[in-house]
Amino acid sequence: MSRLLPAPPEAMAGRVRMEQVQSILRMTPVMMGANIMIAILVALAGYGSPRADALIIWACLVVSYALLGLRGWVASQRRRGPNKAVSARGVRRITWQAGLLGLLWAALPIMTMPAEQGFKDSMPMMVASVIAGMIGCGGFALLTLPAAAIAYSTPMALGALWALSTSHDPILYALGGLLMFCHAVVVASCLSHAKIFVDRLIASEELETQRQVVSLLLSDFEEGASDWLWEVDYQGRLTYVSERMVAAAGVERSKLLGQPMSDLCGAAEGPDGPVAALSALFTEQKTFRDVVVSIEVGEQTHWWSLSAKPVHDLDGHFTGFRGVGADITQAREDQARISRLAHYDVLTQLPNRLSFLQALSRAWTEHGRADREPRGAGCAVLCLDLDHFKGVNDSLGHPIGDDLLVQASARLRACVGEMGLVSRLGGDEFAVVVAPSPGAEALGELAREIVDSLSRPYDVRGNHVLIGASVGIAEAPLHADDPDGLLKNADLALYQAKGDGRGAYRFFETSMDLWIQQRRELEMDLRDALENDELKLFFQPLMGRDGEQIMGFEALLRWQHPRRGLVAPNEFIECAEQWGLIGKIGEWVLNQACRTAAAWPAPMTVAVNLSPHQFVSGDLVAQVRKALKASRLVPARLELEITEGLLLQDSAKILKQLSELKRLGVKIAMDDFGTGYSSLSYLWRFPFDKIKIDRSFVAEMQDNPAIADILRTIALLGRTLNLEVTAEGVETVDQARMLTEMRCDRFQGFLYGRPMPVSDIPSFLMAATARRLRGDDDWDDGDWGDEVAVG
Repeated sequence: MSRLLPAPPEAMAGRVRMEQVQSILRMTPVMMGANIMIAILVALAGYGSPRADALIIWACLVVSYALLGLRGWVASQRRRGPNKAVSARGVRRITWQAGLLGLLWAALPIMTMPAEQGFKDSMPMMVASVIAGMIGCGGFALLTLPAAAIAYSTPMALGALWALSTSHDPILYALGGLLMFCHAVVVASCLSHAKIFVDRLIASEELETQRQVVSLLLSDFEEGASDWLWEVDYQGRLTYVSERMVAAAGVERSKLLGQPMSDLCGAAEGPDGPVAALSALFTEQKTFRDVVVSIEVGEQTHWWSLSAKPVHDLDGHFTGFRGVGADITQAREDQARISRLAHYDVLTQLPNRLSFLQALSRAWTEHGRADREPRGAGCAVLCLDLDHFKGVNDSLGHPIGDDLLVQASARLRACVGEMGLVSRLGGDEFAVVVAPSPGAEALGELAREIVDSLSRPYDVRGNHVLIGASVGIAEAPLHADDPDGLLKNADLALYQAKGDGRGAYRFFETSMDLWIQQRRELEMDLRDALENDELKLFFQPLMGRDGEQIMGFEALLRWQHPRRGLVAPNEFIECAEQWGLIGKIGEWVLNQACRTAAAWPAPMTVAVNLSPHQFVSGDLVAQVRKALKASRLVPARLELEITEGLLLQDSAKILKQLSELKRLGVKIAMDDFGTGYSSLSYLWRFPFDKIKIDRSFVAEMQDNPAIADILRTIALLGRTLNLEVTAEGVETVDQARMLTEMRCDRFQGFLYGRPMPVSDIPSFLMAATARRLRGDDDWDDGDWGDEVAVG
C-alpha cells in the first residue's frame, strides 16, 4: 500500500508519520467509545438467543480492547512533546492493532448469520448494518493511514461476505455486494485522502522552510548590508520601514509610517538624469531602479538611492510599492573627490592636463574657429615652464621643490586672474587658455607680468630660492587650424624662448615650425650616424709646462655628415642629450679613444669628456671597465673629464660612481673649473686628479688683471691640493708665458696644435720630436678657429 502513496523525503518521513498518528489519536476516543457502545448493544440484541453466551464473551473482548485503546491514548497524551517523530515500527504496530480490532468485528457476522443458527430473521440485517457502519466509521477514523484502515475494514468485509454467502437468501446476497462496495469506497477514499494529506504536509513543510530562509536572509540583509527595506500603499504612503531606514531618516518610526514617501524625499533623479517628483514615479506603477533622491536629515542634506517594484493583490489590483534603499551620500562625496582628482593636480590644486584639453576644446569651439562670429575674437594658449627649477629640486630636495611649485602656481594664478584658465601639465610645465583673446599686445603684457612675477625671489622653508620662467604664445585662428596645432605651436614658441636665453616670452612664428622640422631631420640623421660610421674622433695635444713634451691628447667628437658636411659638436651634442642618444654615442667615443690611445707611446694619456646623462643610466663604470679591457689600455693613461654642474644633479649618486671609477685606476678631471657653480667643497669631498681652467679665463687674462689674479689663485689651489692644473685655449706665446709663470702644469690650445684626425697624429709626433731635438721652442701663434671639446 505504501507504493500507492507519495514517498516523503527521508528528512520528513518521521514528521509525516507523526502527523498521521496524531490524526488517528484525535479520533481514538470517539472510535473506542463507539466500539464499546455498539458491542454492548449487539450483545443485548442477542440476549436469549442460542449463542447469547458467545455474544457476551465477544462483547467483553471488544470492550476490553477498546478500554486498552483508551488507556494507550491517555498515556500518549501525557508523553506528547514538541516535534516528536514516529518510527516506522510504531506505524506498523498501529496497523496490527487496527487489524486485530477488525478481526474481532469480523467474528460477529460469523456468529450471528445465517438464521439457522437460531437468531431472529432481523438479526442478519442488523449485523450487516453494524458491520457497514463500523467499516465507514473505521475508515473515517483511520483516513490518514490507509494501511491501518485497510487492515481494520478488510476482515470485517470478508467475514460478513462469507456469512451472507452461506445464507442462500438473494436479499442477503445483495446486502453482501453492498458491503463490498462500501469497503471499496472506504479503501479508495483512504488512499486518496492520504495522498492529499502527505502532499499538503510536504508543501507546508517546504513553505515553512522557505519562510524561515527568507526571514533569515532578510534579517541578515538588514543587519549586514547598508540597504534597507520599505513599502508604500497605492497612495504612496509608507506602510513599512526597516530599522535601518528609521536610523537613516533620523526620525521616529511612528512619524514615518503613514507619511507620503514623496514628501519625505522630494525630487528624484532617475538613472537617465532628469529630475522629477517621486510621486510621478509611483503614478506610473512601473519598476524603477537606482533613483537618487535628496532628503534633509537634521541640518544636512543626504542622498538616497531607491529601487522598487509594484505590488498587486490576487485580483491583479495595484496595492503599492515594495523596495530597497541606501544612503549614498558618502559614495557621492567620494565620487566628487575622484572626479576632482581626475581633473585637478593634487599638489597645486590647479586644473590638470585633462581639464586643460577640455577647456581648450571649448575655447576653440566658441572663439577659436575662423568662421565664428565675431570674427577676430579668437583664443590663445600660453605654455610656460620654470627656468632652473630642476637644479633647485635636485640640490635642495623634492619637498622644497614641491613647495616651490605651490608658490609659483599661486603667483601664476594671481597674474592670470579671470582672464583665463591656468593648468599644470606636469613637472614644472604650465599652460594657460585665454578665451576670448584680448589681442597680441595684452597677451604680451600678461606674459611679461608672468615672467617678472615668477622670477622674483622665493622663501621656501627658510631657503632663499631664485628661478625664472619662459613663455610661448600662440593665438587662434591666426597660428593654428585646430586645438592640437594651437598647443603645439605655443610649445614651439616656448622652446624658442628658452633657446634665446630663458626668462623671456615669444609669440609663435611660421619659421619656428620650419626650425622644428629641421630639428627632426637632424634627429633622424643623428640616429643613423653611428650605424653609417659618420662619427669621427679628432685629437688635440696636451703639452707639458715647458711647451715641448706632449703629455697626451684630448678626444674631440666630430660628425662628418654626407650632406651637411662637418657638423660642429655644439650643433648636435645638446640634441643628442635631449633625444636620449648620448649614451650610445658616449660609449662609442670611450671605446674608440681607448683603442686609439693604446697604440701611443707610454705614458701618453687620452682625455675623454663625459656628459652628465652618461651617469644617469648607472652603466658608466661597466662601460669604462669594458673599454679598458677590450683595448688593453693601462687605466692610469685614461682621463675622464666632468663639469661642475654634474655634481649638483645627485651628488651622492655621482660621487659613488666617481669613486668606483677611481678604484679602476683612471684619472678624474674637473673641466671648465670656475665657470659653473664653483663649489670648492667638491674638491674636498672627492679626490680629483686635475682641474682645467676654462678658455674664457685664458682669453681675458692679459687685458683684465682681476682674471689674472683668479688664475694665479686657481694655480695655487691646485698646488695646495696636489692637483694638476691644465689651461685650455692657449693661443699665443704671451698667454703661454704668463701661465708658465703662474706654474700651470699643462697647456692645451691652438698654439700647440689644432684638433686632428687619428691619421695625422704620427706625423705630428714626429714633427714635435724633431723640433725638440733642434731645440726649437718657438710655436707659431695663429688663429685656428674655435675649438669645442665634447666627448
